[in-house]
Amino acid sequence: MSESATLERPAPAAAPPAAALAAAAPAPAAASARDPRAPGRALLACVAALAGVGLVAAVSAAPPGEAGLAIGMHCAHLALGLGAFLFGFLIHPDFARRAVGPALALLAAFLVLMLVGGIGHSSHEATRWVRLGSFSFQPSLLYQCLWPVALASWVVRDPLRVRQLPALGRLGGVFLLLTLPIFLQPDLGSVVILMFVTGVTLLFAGAPMKLLWSVVAAALGALLLAALLFPHVADRLDWWKQPEEQVVRGMEAIAAAGPAGRGPGLGVMKHGHVPEGRTDFVLTVIGEEWGLLGTLTVWSLFAAFTLLGFAVARRAATRYGVILMASATVMVSVQAGYNMAMVFGLVPVKGLPLPFVSRGGSSILALAALLGLALQAAYQPRRAPAPAATLLP
Repeated sequence: MSESATLERPAPAAAPPAAALAAAAPAPAAASARDPRAPGRALLACVAALAGVGLVAAVSAAPPGEAGLAIGMHCAHLALGLGAFLFGFLIHPDFARRAVGPALALLAAFLVLMLVGGIGHSSHEATRWVRLGSFSFQPSLLYQCLWPVALASWVVRDPLRVRQLPALGRLGGVFLLLTLPIFLQPDLGSVVILMFVTGVTLLFAGAPMKLLWSVVAAALGALLLAALLFPHVADRLDWWKQPEEQVVRGMEAIAAAGPAGRGPGLGVMKHGHVPEGRTDFVLTVIGEEWGLLGTLTVWSLFAAFTLLGFAVARRAATRYGVILMASATVMVSVQAGYNMAMVFGLVPVKGLPLPFVSRGGSSILALAALLGLALQAAYQPRRAPAPAATLLP
């Protein structure tokens, strides 16, 4: 064969486009590292474990002969929470963002009606509940589900607004109008929690750090105003001078229980010594009967919940999913931290249940629905940009 024939031999064919795309595709391990579903499943496992701890504590805290009733009531609340979670998880984020504004307006109007229309039920010097037969519901807790959705939607609609003072001022005005009925119930603790969650969420979205100091100043102002208007609030703010009796007894019981506790069902604080042993002070029952081991288990589960919630938020593909998941994580973690600090006398006593552990249908419903909405938003894939040809007339 001649030299010219050798030089004219055709070059090998180029790799087909499909093969080139396959070579350029990310490795399966890299794709799974960004999948929010893996930490999401672990987060739900933490919630299930907390619910299991709460069910055991509900049986332990039940009066003699009422264990069956306590199991039935607590299981009904958990079933309500499961239904709320599934309902929130099945709602598409676009629909949730469209519906949250009217839902907040209706809720605010109903809270005003509770104050002026006489339909609210008063207990512990506050008008927070609505009676539905033997069932009591606290409508203001629905803000814990609706407000993070509205806040995340507000940020995503125009991300630059988090650094513009006029826009932040308008947001603060809307927040004030929505939470004023809660403040007048009075339920100052819920207002402060919503304020804190709002500040932290806006920081996640890129707001300046000075905004958080403004939120702290506003929270302190709300505390002082409430202390002037409501005598029982002023009494609770003096907790460091003389802790409430149930706090002192609870700490004494936990200290005497030792590392392993008295044993399941053998605690004494539940027999009237700690009045809210099945709700706000359920950690006292757990600490007395299960000891330091039980208390650390609860702490560890909430710490794992927080870390996993932020892991889901970091892996979310959309900005809305990131912000809403982070806000939902803070909403649950702040309440858990406050409740546990309250039991040990570190903060004033407030009617705040331990999330997913205490017996309380309103809290479980609101937080479970928020968790469902947040996980659905975090699982949504990033939308592909529309081709330019479809945008031209």
